Amino acid sequence: MALTKVRTGGVADNAITTAKLPADFNNGITFYETMRLTSSVSTDGGDINGTFESTDTGNPAKKLISSTGMSASSGIFTFPATGMYFIMGRMRFFADLDLTYANMTIRTSTDNFSSNDVEAAEGFASWGKHEGSNNYEMIAVDYIFDCENTSTHKFKMRAGGTSTITLGNSTNLNSTYVTVVRLGDT
Repeated sequence: MALTKVRTGGVADNAITTAKLPADFNNGITFYETMRLTSSVSTDGGDINGTFESTDTGNPAKKLISSTGMSASSGIFTFPATGMYFIMGRMRFFADLDLTYANMTIRTSTDNFSSNDVEAAEGFASWGKHEGSNNYEMIAVDYIFDCENTSTHKFKMRAGGTSTITLGNSTNLNSTYVTVVRLGDT
């Protein structure tokens, strides 16, 4: 069977009457940033409330909103603008002991963690009986969150386990970190 070429003419802008993108469409993702844990945190259960910084080594990609990015205070993350966000949390940890399991959760709130605190996503890892020195593991947890108000709609990450674990941290590379991508308007 032979293929036939088909020619089509262009369609004038005034001929399209529906399904147009709005004039202010920004052609895709409007915000993304990665923040990494820079201070030591050891826990057997609790918020990851160490110091977080915006990734600043290795030519990092980030796109801020009006020069504003994420902020983190006492483990609570605040968004720079309202919208639908894809939250990708990663936790590298180690311990020199047997570990039945460790877990990481993303918790969200719509009232700045006053009384509304929801466990939105959770991941687990383990190595059981360890041999030698420190064992290392990584947990990945993702969640899509609708930030309707930047003053009240926030998230935090928690870590825990059957024994005390130490979270990986660095000012030079991403070890325990979160990447946040704004997918669109709320």
